[in-house]
Amino acid sequence: MNATAAAATRSNSRLLVVSVLSALALSALWFIGRSALPYLEFSQSHYGPYFWPRRWGLLLHIAGGVIALIVGVVQLWLGLTNRVAALHRALGKLYVGVIAVASIGGFYLSLTIPGSAPYAAGLFFLCVAWVITTSMAVLAIRHRNLLQHRQWVMRSYAVTFAFVTFRFGVEALVSQGLATSDAQAIMAWACWAVPLMLLEPLLQLRKVRGR
Repeated sequence: MNATAAAATRSNSRLLVVSVLSALALSALWFIGRSALPYLEFSQSHYGPYFWPRRWGLLLHIAGGVIALIVGVVQLWLGLTNRVAALHRALGKLYVGVIAVASIGGFYLSLTIPGSAPYAAGLFFLCVAWVITTSMAVLAIRHRNLLQHRQWVMRSYAVTFAFVTFRFGVEALVSQGLATSDAQAIMAWACWAVPLMLLEPLLQLRKVRGR
């Protein structure tokens, strides 16, 4: 009976992981098709006067973020299912590298974008959170602390997923009548702070239940 219950628990856990990661992957694809791919039309008329002077920083930020979105889902699947062979390590290095590139672009944008100081500050600290969470994941695995590594990767991907969360949130707030600039200023903070806030109790609850 215990063996049967354990098998059922493992099956339910696997189903939950697949469901969550599938939802993340579909949302990421929606964002890429809706908001990222249009920037492949590299022209001043398409970027407009707001982004064209900062086009290279924007491209670094978007390109690195899109790759991190895709690679991160695969990495979560490999890590949570204990497939931690050479592919997992290679993709991990790629994930860290593109986040470094995207963060440089994000810092540049946050320091040069005119207008809304709350929006710029939110973008700046999003990049700070991105660098910290990803660096902690790297530090944990270098010290062979697998549990801490997994948890910091989850936190890192919560920040990576801010690309998608930001777009969902802005469109939802604008649909409720809020000005676009105000919606962007709110979501520049909420897109990463709220997911981290919701994720942390889940991670800590597993520790409490484990003890």
